Amino acid sequence: MRVRKGNVRDWPFIYALGKVGIPDSISPWRKQPMNVTLKYREEFLRGFWTWIQQSESEVFIVEEPRSEEDGEKRAQPVGYLVLQGSSREELTGLTQGWIMDIVILPEWRGKGAGQMLLEAAEDYCRKHGVAYLGLAVSSHNVKAVRLYEKFGFAEERKLLVKCLE
Repeated sequence: MRVRKGNVRDWPFIYALGKVGIPDSISPWRKQPMNVTLKYREEFLRGFWTWIQQSESEVFIVEEPRSEEDGEKRAQPVGYLVLQGSSREELTGLTQGWIMDIVILPEWRGKGAGQMLLEAAEDYCRKHGVAYLGLAVSSHNVKAVRLYEKFGFAEERKLLVKCLE
């Protein structure tokens, strides 16, 4: 596998994969039907590439090389990460990198793709003098939480939710 910077030609892949990770990311506290959640996610994704460009965010694509076809090397994308390289932390005002979205094809999870994307995000931040890198993850997404903790992320805050219905 290898990681490269993404571009607008990757948008169809990002748009399609951006919907795949939703069932793993939605908290069981949220009682909304999945079809409603997916419709919301599609609406969000429609404007995501424009936001990426306007916010000067970076996209990283992890891909698996495939066999040569017609003498041309091709690769299969298996995941992506969107990094806002310089956001402000809301309490301290410190500049930090923020992982807006990270999704891996289900059949590629647990095979190192996520680690490679996280390394790319860390390398980018270090190269640009950004000392902190943050992300948000649903606490019930245990596999993702384990990956982030293994990678050195530490819990800083808790987001608490109460269902009032």
